[in-house]
Amino acid sequence: MHLNAPNFLAVGALCLLTLVSCVSVSTIREAQSIPPSQCNVKIFSSLDAAKSLGKIEELCIITGSSVPSFSHTVSTAIENHKNRACACGARNVYIQDQTAGQSGGASSVTLVAFRFISETLTRELPGSFPSQQVTKEIIEKARKCQAKGGVWLNYTCQIDVE
Repeated sequence: MHLNAPNFLAVGALCLLTLVSCVSVSTIREAQSIPPSQCNVKIFSSLDAAKSLGKIEELCIITGSSVPSFSHTVSTAIENHKNRACACGARNVYIQDQTAGQSGGASSVTLVAFRFISETLTRELPGSFPSQQVTKEIIEKARKCQAKGGVWLNYTCQIDVE
């Protein structure tokens, strides 16, 4: 086969198509994207594993393969596509489905990008009004107050300054 300009372009296009990875991202809920420089995605093995740490909100579904890598493992497919979660506004994904490639073929994976929802707690803190709801954010503020030597009382930090 003689590679003149049209044949060379056709072969180049075929090689490029072979190396391009197909990926699909379906948005479930709109969220602010996370800049690539701050993208550090945590991977959970299943929905149950993700929910074991708290209530979640699913943001998008990412389906992709191990292509264009020469290593066609499920791990490669996950690594190829996990950071797409940041574009959906998520720092976490759980593996919804995975298929290992057979006889050197590409592996595929479906990841669900999610974020944890700050649950509202219904316990009472000392000094709080009865049956007032306390969020995780308020608990964190109270801990910071105590760490600085203050006392958390009626949802404000009381610090004695001399």
